[in-house]
Amino acid sequence: MTKINTKPLSGFMELKPAEQILFDKIKETIEKNYQLFGFIPMDNPLIERKEVLFAKAGGETETQIYEFRKGDTDLALRFDLTVPLARYVADNYGELTFPFKRYQIAKVYRGERPQAGRFREFYQADIDIIGDETLDLNFDSEIPAVIVKVFNDLGFENFTLRINNRKIFNGLFLDLALEKESEWIMQIIDKLDRVGADMCQEELKEKGIHFKKVDKIFNLLKLKGTNLEILENLKKMEIENEIFDEGVRELELVINNLQSLGIKEKYFEIDLTIARGLNYYTGTVYETRLNDYSEIGSVCSGGRYDNLASEYTSKKLPGVGISIGLSRLFDQLLKKEVIKSNESTYTKILILPMEKNAKENALELVSKLRDNNIPSEINLNFDKKLPKRIKYADKLNIPSVIFIGEEELKKNKYTLKNMETGKQELVNFEEILKKNNEK
Repeated sequence: MTKINTKPLSGFMELKPAEQILFDKIKETIEKNYQLFGFIPMDNPLIERKEVLFAKAGGETETQIYEFRKGDTDLALRFDLTVPLARYVADNYGELTFPFKRYQIAKVYRGERPQAGRFREFYQADIDIIGDETLDLNFDSEIPAVIVKVFNDLGFENFTLRINNRKIFNGLFLDLALEKESEWIMQIIDKLDRVGADMCQEELKEKGIHFKKVDKIFNLLKLKGTNLEILENLKKMEIENEIFDEGVRELELVINNLQSLGIKEKYFEIDLTIARGLNYYTGTVYETRLNDYSEIGSVCSGGRYDNLASEYTSKKLPGVGISIGLSRLFDQLLKKEVIKSNESTYTKILILPMEKNAKENALELVSKLRDNNIPSEINLNFDKKLPKRIKYADKLNIPSVIFIGEEELKKNKYTLKNMETGKQELVNFEEILKKNNEK
């Protein structure tokens, strides 16, 4: 009989117990910070009607959607968390309070070729703020404030959230009469980090863009300095376009707000090369990189969009949001040993009754420990010798073991062993609680 292959499918992450605990702790840190800023949890269905997803997919994404048929209904697995949000807001518009602030940390599916840091099933951690007809620009400053707090709490100091505004590019292209060519021009500019400015400029000229227009585009892209210096130089550029001016004003407001919120300037900077998709994002755009691990690329990105749910409702629902590619971030940091999985269990205390007559006492103790929110286990396998029962705690790195034998029963106490130091002491229940709280 041929054995069934038990390996997970390619592109589907499956973690060891210690890795899963570490992953969940990172996920919990993100979630707590999302809640701290007033975002409400959401858990949309994994499966949507095919027409719902295809209405907003387009391009390469459309070819990556997992679709199937059940009965007479065409179905598909969600490829991101934004499209289900759009459907949800359109469907529940009359019952929501705007601005509607939601977060969701969940799996999405894309049938793309698996590679380093790329999965077919992966977690995204999204936040979005949705407005009714309008959405105050000040919310564009709240998004980066959340992300800075998240990465600080994850233990990172050397990261940069890069900020731009799409209206600056849109206005520039209008000023240069290049709005029809803007999409493929941005695709070339998007290669700037990989191939360099000279090659990008040459490609634009080869495709027929006049050298004076190419120079003007790259005069903007080359603006460097402090955030204040870049803003001042943008204002001095000879670009006569109201959309361009509006983009500069919006960018300046976001930067000023972040300073007022007390966000250290080392964590954010204006980067005029950030585009984040010409057709989708319409204003502020963000991209976050870990400076010590730039090869990972963007670990968190997003921006403002004019109308979230245009395919599902006539209501105008502008929004701003950002997404952390949680599975990709975790996978890359784990492989680079930036993070390490040291805990194989949540258990803090393992109780080992030495004899069967200590069973009742041990069961009472484990119940009292759990009532005091101390994760605890009990091993009642008296058929195994004590060293093998202790080995369970060793393998899982359980910090403490409690022994209950004849002496402990007589004195109504417990022998508590610190598994790291090997130290043992006779203690009562209150002392167990105190020592656990000291750790």
